[in-house]
Amino acid sequence: MKKEKRVFKANIKVGEKNNEPVYEEKQFAVIRPNIQLQTEANKLREKVWNEAFQEGNLLRRQLDDELKNRKLWNTQLQAEYDELQFEVIQNTLKLEQGGIKLSEARAIAIDTSKKRQQMVEMLVARSELDNHTCEGQADNTKFNFLFANCLVYNDTGEKVYPGGLDEYLSQTETDYAEKGATEFYYLMSDSESLDEQLPENRFLKKYEFIDNNSRFIERGTGRLITEDGKYIDNDGLYIAYNEDGSTYRVDITGKKLDIKEEPEDTFEPFLDDDGSPIILEEKPKTKARRKRATKKTVDADA
Repeated sequence: MKKEKRVFKANIKVGEKNNEPVYEEKQFAVIRPNIQLQTEANKLREKVWNEAFQEGNLLRRQLDDELKNRKLWNTQLQAEYDELQFEVIQNTLKLEQGGIKLSEARAIAIDTSKKRQQMVEMLVARSELDNHTCEGQADNTKFNFLFANCLVYNDTGEKVYPGGLDEYLSQTETDYAEKGATEFYYLMSDSESLDEQLPENRFLKKYEFIDNNSRFIERGTGRLITEDGKYIDNDGLYIAYNEDGSTYRVDITGKKLDIKEEPEDTFEPFLDDDGSPIILEEKPKTKARRKRATKKTVDADA
């Protein structure tokens, strides 16, 4: 049975304090559009497609030829892409069949993830150009129109964008807009997180190699680690554990760091063209009258 809505949390600007924006977390929801709204969206899609076609924009079936004409794709890149795709399929089969060391399977899963990311990066130019095709512009407009009319506050059911599509397009970089668009995509496609559905990520999660945020963890302890097994904290800094479970900072080699010590000053003077050090003379300090400090602020978008 299809879901009728998806609920999520996001930050929204509620005011300012000391010229700085203040945010609070709020529940939002995306709801499935009714027949009337979908009919309006389809009409808008058709209108945008016709306008784009009249302006001479590409059709999707012309993409491959255009990419080759712009030297953004060629037979060598296609061969590299096909090879990556083949290796991803082979790796996936190994994970599905099992019968190998778990450590080897982990390495295969990580390698698969990297290769899949390479494939995505290779298609960036195609994706960007696709957005400018007649179909790409029409599909994007349809999605944006539906999303703008289907994002609501979960507690009241009121629309976040009473002004519809135009209001949404003027506020696309807010936290709730970005998260909401993703949730709306999942709602309309009847799917969950695409990354979580990938075979390599399902394997890593099932055997406790990654946590719910897809960060590498140590099996059995759940401690955060790097891909190669070094302990790190939530900020990605290298750490080591004491017997009581407490931690201390270390460098990449595992040597303990004394974070109280001031870093050694290794600066050396700049040299002039003859190779002699340039020594700047310190200007004598003058006693200034005390005045009230003013804080310079920069406005931030919600």
